[in-house]
Amino acid sequence: MTTTTNTLAVRAALQSGAGAAEAQLALIAGNTGDNQLAAVVADLTAAEVAVMVSDADMSKPSLAHSFLTVEQFLGAFARLGGRWGEVDASADYLRFQRDVEDFLCPMILVSPEPARRAEMLGTLLEHELGLDALFFLTLKREETAAQLKNPHGFPFAHGTWQELLALLFEHFPDKFRELATLAHDLESQKENDDEREDARQEFGVAFLSALHEEAVRIDPPATTAASEDFVDI
Repeated sequence: MTTTTNTLAVRAALQSGAGAAEAQLALIAGNTGDNQLAAVVADLTAAEVAVMVSDADMSKPSLAHSFLTVEQFLGAFARLGGRWGEVDASADYLRFQRDVEDFLCPMILVSPEPARRAEMLGTLLEHELGLDALFFLTLKREETAAQLKNPHGFPFAHGTWQELLALLFEHFPDKFRELATLAHDLESQKENDDEREDARQEFGVAFLSALHEEAVRIDPPATTAASEDFVDI
């Protein structure tokens, strides 16, 4: 089968969801090998990648993760907020942390190659919300203060947000210090726990809202005839 045929098969499977598309990728890999799999993944749009990885996490990364380009990663990240609707001021921001962590960790950490990991993390940081995404993962986490204060040799489990911070410290120390400053400003300049939680809530909701708004700008909801404005003649 040609690359075009295989790509069309994956796109057809995506209509049934990420699981069906993943099964199709596995079939392609089994029948034709990694070179053909890489060629098919390269044909996917960022919007298709966003769907492809929607069920993935570090325990079950997509076969596509190892072959995605930085452009596909950045495009999929820009669409991440499409997974949730508008976020109001009372939203429980903590329940969204898993969505963000499950998206970012496989994208950046699934490869064993240090150069690719650094490249993918650098790509995230190119986005205006990239550093905010990493900071969002640290909110209300017990390990955050210790890791930011003493990142040298900080123990972490593979595939976690702590590993993302360790990678940030290793390859982008200036950005690590910027994140540490954000954490210090949020946690240390508040007088009590209630004020600190209010600050976390404000940041979390603002970040989630910004990601959602970007996703809507990129892929506006389909307009139906019933919702369109018509001019009487």
